[in-house]
Amino acid sequence: MERRDLETKARQAGIDLVGVTTRQRLDGKLPPPLRPSRFSEFLDTFIVFAERIPRGVCGAQSRTIHQQHNAGLVHRSLEEAAGEIAYWLESADYLAVTIPALLLDFKTTFPQDNTPAGQASYLLRMAAVEAGLGTLGLNQMLLTPQYGPRVFLAGLMTDWKLEPDAPLDGELCPGLEECGRCAAICPEQAIPREAPQGAPLAQVRGLDGQACARSAQPGGPLPFVEQARALLESRDERQLRERLNAPLTRKIWHNMAILRQGAFTGCLRCLEVCPIGKDCEDLSRSPHRQRDLPDGVTRTVTNGLVQVHPAEPARPNPGR
Repeated sequence: MERRDLETKARQAGIDLVGVTTRQRLDGKLPPPLRPSRFSEFLDTFIVFAERIPRGVCGAQSRTIHQQHNAGLVHRSLEEAAGEIAYWLESADYLAVTIPALLLDFKTTFPQDNTPAGQASYLLRMAAVEAGLGTLGLNQMLLTPQYGPRVFLAGLMTDWKLEPDAPLDGELCPGLEECGRCAAICPEQAIPREAPQGAPLAQVRGLDGQACARSAQPGGPLPFVEQARALLESRDERQLRERLNAPLTRKIWHNMAILRQGAFTGCLRCLEVCPIGKDCEDLSRSPHRQRDLPDGVTRTVTNGLVQVHPAEPARPNPGR
């Protein structure tokens, strides 16, 4: 069995991109709680899978259930495909274990580690970088040459010895100073909006995961815990009944029971406006995508700091 057999199997399963790195390489790049050695110390090959989000999802006008439901379907499809490949490997007498995009370890991490937009845990995003699938953007999201950030990730560890891929040279993200669209449009201001003039991307990139989670996971684990606490602290039956019947309670139940993976994908704003990826031209055909940042991003430089600001919506000229 050869590498091309893996790629053929992945395409048949609906996976768009495949990259290979090693457990040892990732162990050297990640803090102890995120190292793949926590899963296994003898499955040395780490395979990363990426499945693109349909352009129609990113172009959808609905920013709530429609996008979340479709994003959840992509997550589910990807995880099922990774599981299918794991069984395929084991049928060839290798060992394999899948690493889902939304794997959570509440002892060492928090749900917001799967932000932005529920793309994947930081482990999988770094694995994708090391496997040559892309580079990290301003908001710590994986950007790929083919689809920009509009992909979800899954992974697999195996004892099948494969030659690892090399990381990409350079950065795909133009950074805050030359672009900054994701920072300007973020509803939570979770992405850095200012940086020293001329600073390299590695010095600037960052994400306030807890802030991002407020929009990315509006019905996810943290709102669930907060709502459960409010219910338990209700002082009388009437107050309890009102909170049980509140729209937020119903939304959380729907996200947990029906959307599931989609509970982490309530906000895709940064994906929608990112100019990286060969698919960007097709995506921009959607009229309301063109209205997201109608006049681009405004910038100011003060005392050596570059700041980006959302452009003001274009106003009609009464003289026309």
